[in-house]
Amino acid sequence: MAITGEVCIPCLQTGLSDRDYEQILKDYLEYMDEDIKTPDHIYQERLSACSQCGFLRNGMCRLCGCFVALRAAKIHNHCADTPVKW
Repeated sequence: MAITGEVCIPCLQTGLSDRDYEQILKDYLEYMDEDIKTPDHIYQERLSACSQCGFLRNGMCRLCGCFVALRAAKIHNHCADTPVKW
């Protein structure tokens, strides 16, 4: 997921820097059980769809409140929009 340069309010409240957040996300994705992990090409398609969505703000979906990079990483998850984008 591309870094937009926008301020992530929840991260500021917890004292996380952009680098800290990126490392946590990278670690989470790296150690996720392969049985539930979305294949990389599908994951990238999901993130691409989210990047075009008007509900995306600072990496979060304003419909459901999730971090899209995490929601998209689990194969059985789906977009919160109606109709779903992925």
